[in-house]
Amino acid sequence: MFRPEPVPPQNCRGPSRREILQVGACSLLGLSMADLFHSRSAAMNPHPRKRDRSCIFVYLAGGPSQLETFDPKPQAPVEIRGPWSDIATSVPGTRISELLPQLAACADQFALIRSLHHTNSDHKPIPMITGSPEQTASYGAAFTYLTKGSPGIMPPYVHMGGNISVKAGALGGSFEPLEVRDPRDADDLHARLTLPPEVPIERLTGREGLLGSIDRRRKWLEESGAARHQEACHQRALETLTSSQVRAAFDLRKEAEALRDRYGANFFGQSCLLSRRLIEAGTRFVQIMWYEREDGFAVGWDVHGYDAPGLGRMEQHLCPRFDQGLSALLEDLKQRGLMNSTLVCVVGEFGRTPTINRHGGRDHWPYCFSALLAGAGIRGGVVVGASDARAAYPVARPVKPVDFAATIYHLLGVDVGRDDRLRSAVFEGSPIHELCG
Repeated sequence: MFRPEPVPPQNCRGPSRREILQVGACSLLGLSMADLFHSRSAAMNPHPRKRDRSCIFVYLAGGPSQLETFDPKPQAPVEIRGPWSDIATSVPGTRISELLPQLAACADQFALIRSLHHTNSDHKPIPMITGSPEQTASYGAAFTYLTKGSPGIMPPYVHMGGNISVKAGALGGSFEPLEVRDPRDADDLHARLTLPPEVPIERLTGREGLLGSIDRRRKWLEESGAARHQEACHQRALETLTSSQVRAAFDLRKEAEALRDRYGANFFGQSCLLSRRLIEAGTRFVQIMWYEREDGFAVGWDVHGYDAPGLGRMEQHLCPRFDQGLSALLEDLKQRGLMNSTLVCVVGEFGRTPTINRHGGRDHWPYCFSALLAGAGIRGGVVVGASDARAAYPVARPVKPVDFAATIYHLLGVDVGRDDRLRSAVFEGSPIHELCG
């Protein structure tokens, strides 16, 4: 039961969530709905001249091999090049692995970086999800913080997949993502996007009148800008939990079966489809983390070869699902007129060793790897940088994580340099001019 208590006039944080809505009962995926909207202030432009830019960030956990994806070396010895060859793409002179035929056909829609490098060989996402080993806030959290979310009731930042260690960091819990474990679990998503049965809408909306009947609290609310902002955040949370629009955006069953099949009937494909739906509905940043293997033995693209068939997983599962899902996403964004306003980033934490090990796989290798970027004005078909004959080290236009970060923020139109908590992410980095124009 709600129990009004004295409110110290010096408290500028506003009424607690317990005091206003008891939203502990309305938690969404472990993060309170009010916190999701706390980052959205009245600074939003009510009359935007064009669609604000958004981002779909695909994190290929485990570290994909550059040789089996975007930087094959068909002339190298077999212990380096591996069992597969390269194929031509829609961009003359650009060739990628034969394991990615659908992406090869639409290579004119994306750009490649073949010279990313750093020195962290552990499975830590920090360098490539923040831009700096000194940074603790992910791109999604920083972007949400800097843009104050977006108009409407959609959550501004959504993470799909398993738990990831890099979230909002020093920016605080208000900028944590809404986490979706599996976009295919429609029943679970519907339940989490609906008020719990023990908290009927009448109970929540009735509290507005209750608060209004308390003279002391009403006076405090009228005098405190922070309290009014907090109240607005809770009102937005309530709108989201009761919104058929939000539930519809998360419901993949509303898509035609043929389109769902085009993306692929697997976690990655359906995550790509849900990402497009969320971006179209108003979410600004969606992050997809490549799933772990069903048996829990290895993380995504971590093809050491300790388990049979080692590199064979690249051909059997990894590349086919990646190729189908990502090519469908690029095609769908283009057809719906969302490419110019949506930045698509694809990268892992590092690449793989240039030499196949004795187990028939490749080990961790952060000294040279690849990334894909598309949309947001990027000119398709561009290839930035080059690796040596073994795809072991950059030999042209080396790109550091800080440069990658600076490029992302530049393309999204935000300036991280204006906040000390974020400045380290781009302090030494420069946007990649070949991509940014």
